[in-house]
Amino acid sequence: MKKILKRVFTVLGALIVLFILFVVVKFYVLLPKSRPAPNMKAPNTPKTVERGRYLVHHVTGCVGCHSKIDDSKPGDFYVPGTEGQGRDFGTIPNYPVHIISRNITPDKETGIGNWTDGEIVRAMREGVSRDGSTLFPQMPYLTYRDTLSDDDALAVVAYLRTLKPIHNEPGRTQVNFPVSMFIRGAPQPLVNSPPPPPPATDKLARGKWLLRVCSCNDCHDSVDDHMQKIPGKEFAGGFKFPLPGDKYAIAPNITSDKATGIGAYTDDDIKRVIEEGKGKDGRDLFVMPWSYYRGMTQEDREALYFALRQVPPIGNLVPPSKTK
Repeated sequence: MKKILKRVFTVLGALIVLFILFVVVKFYVLLPKSRPAPNMKAPNTPKTVERGRYLVHHVTGCVGCHSKIDDSKPGDFYVPGTEGQGRDFGTIPNYPVHIISRNITPDKETGIGNWTDGEIVRAMREGVSRDGSTLFPQMPYLTYRDTLSDDDALAVVAYLRTLKPIHNEPGRTQVNFPVSMFIRGAPQPLVNSPPPPPPATDKLARGKWLLRVCSCNDCHDSVDDHMQKIPGKEFAGGFKFPLPGDKYAIAPNITSDKATGIGAYTDDDIKRVIEEGKGKDGRDLFVMPWSYYRGMTQEDREALYFALRQVPPIGNLVPPSKTK
């Protein structure tokens, strides 16, 4: 009997060692998947820089996520003079992550001044930093890999090169185990053709592109207790964003459901959300970065509104925010 038990424990021990070795190889040797940074060069032309400025400030919202924010007023307004220096988002409630966005100014020590254009584009669309480390997926590289064409990605780079260099080390995102292990599987090399340019003449297609590239899903999709998106509840809302003090904002349901979404909103109601930061009931909207999106061209705003109207209705009653 002792020999049998000894043999069983020996086999179990060997299996445990093999399993640990498998996990180490899979997540810490084979991941993250990456490729050498592509050889790309952003055109330094006024047209390209202006396109990048438009995307960064009014579509992708890069400056908002990478600047210090004035929490005293709604709209995610950034503090002038901090453009691109990085931002501390704090911890996510009930989730082992402290998110800090990086310095994306041209500072050579703490920013991206020494990065190649290809390294910046790879980080934006493939989720791999210059040193090969994994970027936390709050940086929406999984979205940009499908929405930012080469021209648009390089336009963003061209504009970022014009920002004032700010010497600021904001720190790095802290991710506890085992989430730190699993996110290593998120980056995916862009090995096929790059995304096409955004639709130019099809209003609905352009609106859907804007919904994606503006990362509306990231805030308005319903998620479970493990921060996993719930299938069938796209844009149905419910995520709770902590605010200073005991306040909080809850992402609303923006599907076309008339009872719990925006189906009963008039066109003017929707315009006020984006252009004035006011809910249907007149309340100020915190966290919602309407301060960026209101700067879209009228054509893009109308395409966005049109696409919102087409989002399938999903009944999901979201509790009110507490912002006062």
